[in-house]
Amino acid sequence: MRRIGVHETRFKEYGNDDVVALFPKVRENEYNLLEIKAERLLSLSPLGFKRISLEARNFQLDLSYSLVLGPLYDLSSQEEEVRKRGLSTVEQIIRNIGQMGGGSLNGPFYTSFPPVLHLKPQKDRLFEQSVGSLRTLAIIAENEDVLLNIRPVNRYEHFFLNTASDALQFVRAVNHPSCGIDLDTFHMNIEESDMLAAFEQAGYYLHCIHIRENNGQAVGKGQLPWDLIKERLDLIHFEGSLVHAPESDIQDMEIPPFEGKKIRQILS
Repeated sequence: MRRIGVHETRFKEYGNDDVVALFPKVRENEYNLLEIKAERLLSLSPLGFKRISLEARNFQLDLSYSLVLGPLYDLSSQEEEVRKRGLSTVEQIIRNIGQMGGGSLNGPFYTSFPPVLHLKPQKDRLFEQSVGSLRTLAIIAENEDVLLNIRPVNRYEHFFLNTASDALQFVRAVNHPSCGIDLDTFHMNIEESDMLAAFEQAGYYLHCIHIRENNGQAVGKGQLPWDLIKERLDLIHFEGSLVHAPESDIQDMEIPPFEGKKIRQILS
């Protein structure tokens, strides 16, 4: 059965320094996975790692992690000092995830956000740099039982990777089993000419899907064909995580009772 997860930003209290405080709310809504911002792991003590890991087991929760990197940590940078800083930071995150038992690191962390627009003509060179960075990190990730899942985003947010086809080209270039694809239904609705076919195209490499509506809101508050999406995921035997991650700044943060259970009924 697919794991139905939720991103920490779904909760009003997500800014709390203590992520463990969210665990009861995640379980109350019958989610079985919580995705947290990976930056949290850079400031935790060894005791903090152990506490989160222990409490997650107590609540029968799996954990995954999301990451976006700024220009000072750009893994695609032509400036070697910047790229090495990014590599060092992501390596630390990977090793910290390993301390907590492993898991998935998801997101568009292959380049910098916001985009450096004047570098768009150099996209091919950025691609080569980023692939090289991910090859290095994938070796470390394998040893730490971590999967690196890269997410394409729509053209209005970045020029680098926009579609499942772009992500597939990137992951095949990295060519390591610890590097896969994370698709997001909101971005797919903008970029894919055939969203259902895009899931199939990602195929074997598709490890995670972030789910939200065409308008960025919570599942059920938009117009995406979830019945057809489920049918296609069944067809490709997708068994990865589905992480509910609506935009927190454009929607009512009140969560209906048993939201995770309802999404599970729709998609698993």
